[in-house]
Amino acid sequence: MTVVLLALAGVAVLVAVLTTQGKGPLASDEKRIEVAINDFYDTLEAKGFPAAAAMACAADRAEFDALPEERKQEFESATVAVTIDKIENIVVDGESATAHILGTLTLEVPGRAPDTDTSTTEHLKKEDGKWKVCSAISGKN
Repeated sequence: MTVVLLALAGVAVLVAVLTTQGKGPLASDEKRIEVAINDFYDTLEAKGFPAAAAMACAADRAEFDALPEERKQEFESATVAVTIDKIENIVVDGESATAHILGTLTLEVPGRAPDTDTSTTEHLKKEDGKWKVCSAISGKN
């Protein structure tokens, strides 16, 4: 009996931890969106555009795949530094969402001056039950 109670308590703790991390079955869309944004930008900074594009929505992946090789090389040679201070004003509309991001994103492409943004509105789309960054739906590609 004690073992069963301990196992149930362990499951409850695991569900609670995953939920607060935005990964559990009870996590809100807002929390899952925060996780999707952080994961996307962490990947962009650590592994570059091709790896981040692979995490994006289907429309963004298709757009990246369709780029000419010269343009892909430019993206692959770029470096990105990202600091997300705050994700706010998350608005969910069915399978689409927006979120305002405060922080800094600096893009450096060889031969060009660095480009730094301090805030942006990110667009997301829910695909296969997961929120994915999706600039294609923003109309600003």
